[in-house]
Amino acid sequence: MSRILIVNNNLHIGGVQKALINLLRRISSEYDVSLLLLYKGGELMNQIPDNVTVIEASSPLMYWGMSKFDASDRGDLAGRSCWAAITRLFGRGLSFRCAACFQQRLTGYDVAISYLHSGNPKAFYGGCAEFVLHLVDAKRKICFLHNDFRQICAESNYNFQLYEGFDEIAACSDGCRRAFLEVMPGLADKVQVVPNCIGYGDVRRMSTERTVAVNHSCINIVTVARLGKEKGIVRAIKAVSRLISEGHSLHYYVIGDGPERKVIQVAIQELCLEDSVTLMGEIMNPYPLVSACDLLLIPSYAEAAPLVINESACLGVPVLSTRTSSADEMVEKTGIGWVCDNTDEALCEGLSSLLDNPAKITSRHEELLGMTFTDDLAVGRFEEMLTGGDGAC
Repeated sequence: MSRILIVNNNLHIGGVQKALINLLRRISSEYDVSLLLLYKGGELMNQIPDNVTVIEASSPLMYWGMSKFDASDRGDLAGRSCWAAITRLFGRGLSFRCAACFQQRLTGYDVAISYLHSGNPKAFYGGCAEFVLHLVDAKRKICFLHNDFRQICAESNYNFQLYEGFDEIAACSDGCRRAFLEVMPGLADKVQVVPNCIGYGDVRRMSTERTVAVNHSCINIVTVARLGKEKGIVRAIKAVSRLISEGHSLHYYVIGDGPERKVIQVAIQELCLEDSVTLMGEIMNPYPLVSACDLLLIPSYAEAAPLVINESACLGVPVLSTRTSSADEMVEKTGIGWVCDNTDEALCEGLSSLLDNPAKITSRHEELLGMTFTDDLAVGRFEEMLTGGDGAC
């Protein structure tokens, strides 16, 4: 049985972490899998399959996987802040090399995988790619991309050399692949598309765990996202305000938490939308509410390949997304929903068109319920990456 090491930052709620859990559930019975977390913590820790060996990085590499809240809870905010400052001043390369002096080298693996990408060399984020390249002995090394590389100021000689060191690079969508190659065209031969695992059966099962009551006399719209500025929640709320003023009947639910929460709350209050917009906060199981709604809205300025698109679709809920790196291939070409231009006006017009023609939403809902969704392609592409296409890991 082939030995695989997968390295990630933590298991807090997020798209990368959820995709990782879904992948582990599919492959852990076929391979000897070890999961190294820079910081062994997060809300998804209890979802790791029992047959996966979990390892934690040594301090100070743990800081790379900690959020500020993690460090504060441990009484170690000063330590994390120190390493973050070193990274901002001298770059991730020097900072990581210093921290790596305290980490024992890992050996004996057939394949080592960095499941988290690296971005801006001065940002205190990542470290998984460096860990795999410099601290693991393995016959084959792979790095995943879960981002739009153009949006994170990642173009640098340091990152080119970093990614060049991998045998293969796995982009979670063709849009992510194209975005990466716009920045790193010299690595085209290494980059393949390996879709995220969604865990469709779990999504459907979890959607039935409780009943959510929504007002079916109006159109119910939901967004599931980390509340960061790039997710466009404020502009979605402004669009909702305009549509309501034009006489449309709708309710907008926002599931998630993040740094923009207070800004979003202020926008809701200023626009007097307390009765029409509900901030749900972070929910471990958002699927009952998603399933109860009529439309999933992705109003992002920038986006990679959100799991929630396919999760929503398998529940029969169509999607309206702004045009981001993977929106056309994931939403429009698949028949999952509609894509509008990435402007405030286009977002409002896209919503207005659907609200004026609710039969379009109903028809797409019925079509989605008749579709088959599986992770077979994602798992097949992953296994091809392990072997390099030669059938032997």
